[in-house]
Amino acid sequence: MKKLTLILLVLTTIALSAAMAADATLVAWPFFAEATMPETSMGIYSLTVPLQVMDKSREDLADLRLYDANQHEIPYALRIRRDIDERKEVAASAFNQSKLGTTSEMSVDLGENSGDHNEVEVETDGSNFRRRVEIEGSDTGKEWRILKSGDVIFRFQSHNSTVESNRVSYPVSRYRFLRVRVSADELTDREAPSITAVRVGMSSQEKGELTTWTANVAPYQLLRNQGAPASSWTIDLGYAVPCDRLFLKVQDASFSRPFQLEAIDDPQNVRLIAAGELTRHLNEPAKPLAIVFDNEEHARKLRMVVTDYSNQTLSISSIEAAAPARQLVFELENPTSQPLRLFFGNVKANAPHYDFEKDLPAKLSSPNRAGPVLQSQLGTILKNPDYTPEPLPLTERVPWLIYLVLAASSIALGLILISLAKATLRSEQQQPKAAARTEDV
Repeated sequence: MKKLTLILLVLTTIALSAAMAADATLVAWPFFAEATMPETSMGIYSLTVPLQVMDKSREDLADLRLYDANQHEIPYALRIRRDIDERKEVAASAFNQSKLGTTSEMSVDLGENSGDHNEVEVETDGSNFRRRVEIEGSDTGKEWRILKSGDVIFRFQSHNSTVESNRVSYPVSRYRFLRVRVSADELTDREAPSITAVRVGMSSQEKGELTTWTANVAPYQLLRNQGAPASSWTIDLGYAVPCDRLFLKVQDASFSRPFQLEAIDDPQNVRLIAAGELTRHLNEPAKPLAIVFDNEEHARKLRMVVTDYSNQTLSISSIEAAAPARQLVFELENPTSQPLRLFFGNVKANAPHYDFEKDLPAKLSSPNRAGPVLQSQLGTILKNPDYTPEPLPLTERVPWLIYLVLAASSIALGLILISLAKATLRSEQQQPKAAARTEDV
């Protein structure tokens, strides 16, 4: 039994080693492209993923692998450049509230696994004030580091209206403890103000970036939609890539037409992805009209139907598609390890889940980081010479085998039936003889 267990363990180890070796040599990735680096220095780089790469990759781009010239895998973070304006509150419990002279302070505990935070919302009593705030952080509650100093919170009231600002931001931090100090307003406060609440959050504001490309539009077709004359355009995006909006260049000076937009890659499963009104008033600038989808679509062919009623068909000169850009952000620690190669196209690859992605916000906001994020670009897509296609199933490699198995099964079944028939016949022949012997007796 022990020998059998040992053999199984050895075989499992060999199989795992072979799988790891196959992954390391990237034999399952059919394509790659070299990244051109405008700089030769160390730092954080950003690489926008081209449409041609997305078209040959998994929908979630989890098959992307970045390697340097020494075959070392480079961790990266995948960023989808949507507009971001959000705030997530971080649970915190207050302790050690006190006053000293004209300054009040309150400490809060965010717990052992608080995650990132970069903002506090400070509530104080009173009105018509400007008070300075200092934020400190600590991992132990004993040694403190200044995160922000000199920011001001204020509240003013006039004619039943209030103007207030009570949020203070600081570099992204993971400190477990925060200490907030609020100084009295020298003009209006006679004593230290009372801090009534401190709320901690993670705030993110970022302007997005779009990848835009021109779609191929076939000549329109005339039809009827809900009983009214209509026009239909088939839009070929050129790639099966994410898309969340279209920009239409329309020559007409004024119009107001209902429209619907459908994804038609699968004729058996046509999906409505947007609907509304295309409108332009007289004397308005002839800007492209934007159709923004409710959800991002991963499709290649779309169909737009515009209900014209008794009007002439719209003069659409061109249509552009767009989606939030996909960017790989990575850190280059050894500038001599170039060129870098991005491998893609392995639809069965597991998502890498790099720790670098979790650490990126802190890296980007670190005051010790030198210089901006550097830009990199991909070159021509090439076939991976080491690519080894996954073997086809046995039934596809030897298609006649299934017929051979079926024939053999049929013959075996026939022999069994013949054998059963013969046994039944013998039994029936023996029954009269047995009955005759019984009568003689």
